Amino acid sequence: MDNLTNILSEIGRSPNSPEIYNRLLGLVYEELRLMAARKLRSEAVGQTLQSTALVHEVWLRLLDSFRDQEQPGEGLQNRRHFFGAASEAMRRILIERARYKKRLKRGGPDGKRQQLCESHKTANPIEDDVLDLHAALEVFEKIDPVKAQIVKLKFFSGLTTHEIADATQLSVATVERYWVYARAWLYQQMAERLPNES
Repeated sequence: MDNLTNILSEIGRSPNSPEIYNRLLGLVYEELRLMAARKLRSEAVGQTLQSTALVHEVWLRLLDSFRDQEQPGEGLQNRRHFFGAASEAMRRILIERARYKKRLKRGGPDGKRQQLCESHKTANPIEDDVLDLHAALEVFEKIDPVKAQIVKLKFFSGLTTHEIADATQLSVATVERYWVYARAWLYQQMAERLPNES
C-alpha cells in the first residue's frame, strides 16, 4: 500500500482530523498542480483561471465530498480513485466556468447584454467546445464508461497516455486504442449537433 492509500484509509477511521487532511494535501498538491497546469495550457487564450486557483477549487470540492459521505473516504480507497475524483472535480469546475462565460456573453444573469473585458473578447470558441464535449460525453458515458473516463482524464485533467494507463490499470496500447475510438465517436456526435444549434 502506498502513502496515499494509507492516508485515505486513515480518513475513513478519523474523518474529523485536520492533520490527516493536511498530510493528504501535502502528498497530492504537486500532482494536482501539474494536472491543472497541463489542462489550463490547452484552454482558451485569455484564460483567467490559474493552476493554483484550480487546484484550490478542486481541493475544496474533494473535502466537501469527504464530508458529504456517510463514511468519509468511501469510494476513494487508492491513488486511482483519488485522482479520478480530482479529475472529475476539475472537469466540473471548467464546465461551470465555460457555462458562466457563455451566460455573460448572452446577457448575464439579468438578461441584459454586458460589455466583456478584453480577455473575454480575445478568447477563442474553446468554451463552447467544452460545453459541446460535455454534452456528448454525458451520452458516451452511458454507452461506454471506461472510454469516457479516458476522455475525462486526457482532456479535462491533461494526463498523458502513460499516466492514464497507470490510473486506470489498463495497458498503454489499450488506452491509445480507446482514446482513438472515443475521440472519433465524440467528434461525430459533436459534428451532428452543430447544424441543430442556433
